[in-house]
Amino acid sequence: MTWLWKAAAAMSISTNIAIFSYILYQLWTSKHEAEEIEEPVARVLMFPDGGYQCNYWTAGNCPFEHCTLLHHKTNKTRLKELLERAEKSIDVCMFVLSCAVLLDALIEAHRKGVQVRIVCDNMKISGSAYKITEAGLDVRVDISPSTMHHKFMIIDNEVLLTGSYNWTASGAAYNRENVFITDEKYVVDQFNGEFEKLWIKFEGSSEIRYEPLTSCEVIRNRFVHRSHDKS
Repeated sequence: MTWLWKAAAAMSISTNIAIFSYILYQLWTSKHEAEEIEEPVARVLMFPDGGYQCNYWTAGNCPFEHCTLLHHKTNKTRLKELLERAEKSIDVCMFVLSCAVLLDALIEAHRKGVQVRIVCDNMKISGSAYKITEAGLDVRVDISPSTMHHKFMIIDNEVLLTGSYNWTASGAAYNRENVFITDEKYVVDQFNGEFEKLWIKFEGSSEIRYEPLTSCEVIRNRFVHRSHDKS
């Protein structure tokens, strides 16, 4: 009987080794599969930035010793950087669209071959209309009695940015606003569907009503430039 006990003990040891090896393999596989899965995009940008970012500082060197503009990256700049990452398409649905920094980023993306489409409200496109239409961007406006009050953007049909923030320089600098960023497919698909619905609905809409550029934003921007000149 001794040999039977020895055989049973050997079999038990072999079985335990096999089980242990299997467990190690599963742990290793799970770890590496988790490393290969990209983390989902989920981010929130809160405003105000607290002022305007200094363009000289952004370019690398501000020559003004007592510059009153911001010398650090702002959330408006982070939005601009997201626009610059677009590879295929940018769809913008925005109530107010006047921030020069973000408009220039859209125009530059268009020049690089990215498809840029914009849906906006007829009463709020204002002086931005000339700039973006002259650059060749596709723009459709809501000319109905209703207000096109959406504020969202979709990059490459995959990343959604939405929230309370209208694309104005003064809004980013001084208003309490938010932008939520996600690549959650179900959510992005809902906004993609809404954009396509509005794009079709406003096909052929070209009546853009221009408003005088006498807003506080323009006045403030002029003051900022003059203060730079006097520094």
